[in-house]
Amino acid sequence: MKARAALVILLLISVVPILPRASAVALSITPLNDDFSGVPGDTIIIPFQLENLGNQTLENVSVYVTGPAEGFLYQSKVVRDPIGPNETYRDTLSVKILNAAPGKYNLTLVARVGQVYSEAQVTVTVKTLVDYELGIEVGKEYPYGSNVSVILKMVSKANGVIIGRIGYTITRNGETVEEFATTTYLNPGESWIKNVTLTKPQVGEYSVRLWAYFGGKAKSTTATFRVFQRNLSYEAYFRNGAIHVFVHDESGNGVPGISVRINGIPFTTDESGTLSYLTSEPGTYEIVLNLDGRIVTTFVEVRKLFISYEQRNETLLVRVVDSTGRPVPNITVEASGPLGQDYAITNSSGLAAINLEKTGYGTIMLNAESSEYVEASVNARTSEPPKPTPTTSSPSPSPTTTTAPSTTPTPPKPPKDYGPLAAILVASGILLAGTSYLAFFRPLVQEETLDRYYFVKVRAPRLKSLENFHFERGVTAVEVRATKGKAEIRDGSVVWEIEHLEPGEEAYLQVVLG
Repeated sequence: MKARAALVILLLISVVPILPRASAVALSITPLNDDFSGVPGDTIIIPFQLENLGNQTLENVSVYVTGPAEGFLYQSKVVRDPIGPNETYRDTLSVKILNAAPGKYNLTLVARVGQVYSEAQVTVTVKTLVDYELGIEVGKEYPYGSNVSVILKMVSKANGVIIGRIGYTITRNGETVEEFATTTYLNPGESWIKNVTLTKPQVGEYSVRLWAYFGGKAKSTTATFRVFQRNLSYEAYFRNGAIHVFVHDESGNGVPGISVRINGIPFTTDESGTLSYLTSEPGTYEIVLNLDGRIVTTFVEVRKLFISYEQRNETLLVRVVDSTGRPVPNITVEASGPLGQDYAITNSSGLAAINLEKTGYGTIMLNAESSEYVEASVNARTSEPPKPTPTTSSPSPSPTTTTAPSTTPTPPKPPKDYGPLAAILVASGILLAGTSYLAFFRPLVQEETLDRYYFVKVRAPRLKSLENFHFERGVTAVEVRATKGKAEIRDGSVVWEIEHLEPGEEAYLQVVLG
């Protein structure tokens, strides 16, 4: 047995030298410097050396740095150059210090290829960083009478607690208005904020200086603003159903952002310096304006129109008065009835005459409107006046002749006396309507002047339409109105143009003389 065991050992010894040796992978990473220091914001460069301790060539070796999860930014890379057995490779890795607090930190260099890796330790000392930012928030210009808010701010950029003094100085035209100083401390990322309000500061040029001294580092910043007062003017009036306010400067340019109160309701002028407040209620409206600190109070009277009426045969006399009962002249009265519409303008007594033959009888809607008043509307009840009744008479019969009965109309009763205004209105109506049916093949144009009013009537021929009618008269007019077409005052004349009238159709022009 011993001889057999000895033979086996000899065989193994003789065979082993001819077997190939097993392959091995071994890797080592070594920092060329293992002690570093810096402050937040610094980037540390760590040189290292890789050594292939095995018998195989190494490729795609991963190298990186690990350490605390916060406060640092670590680099990693892949070494793609081949590293032969017993060869070395040198390179660097970077570490950026972010917001790490002061102190010593142990970081680890790692090299890995496959399942084989190597580690090495380095130390990074983070020093205290003293840094901060200063800021001032304030506008550039303020109108006199406004409060000025100044926001002062300091933000710590340090990685530790910093202690120091901070303060500000506000001057007007070079003279100190207000100053302040205090001692405080701030943690990393903490802010110091102070809101300073200047109550209605005087007109002038202002400067704000914010300064600080922390950790041996001094900083300061400055901001300026201006308080001004303009020579502003305003207009306040009622027109077309709204109260209008216009604020402008000495050049007539509208001023935006002006505070205005109408009966206590706050408004602000727009980019054109205007504002409008719709209202349909008559009364006195108080308007308070803040003109760069100059408080101005004014009043706007909003007046409303009121309508009363009376039918006199074929004419509806309409009276228009304001909220105080005073007659209102030059008011356009529109009447709409079953047959159509009619227009009239009130005279100096506030009276206007509506032709019921044009509107028809029954319910007539009356509307009085003016840009300077709140308009009024009312429904008038009218009835067609009775017509004269013919009478039949016969003479006494004679014994020898028989006379046929004769028919004679009963003379109408004389019209009532309605005063000078009614006479003028009736006369104008008769004049404008008397010959309206004379022309069958040519247009009929009639003109008449009554008091301060000038009337023109045109009627198309009975048997054909009227095209491109043009009428022009040299009169001094202040206002024109037409039921058809376009009427205007042009170079001291009244021009009336109508594109089309149906056969027999009528149109009217009313002119208020100057």
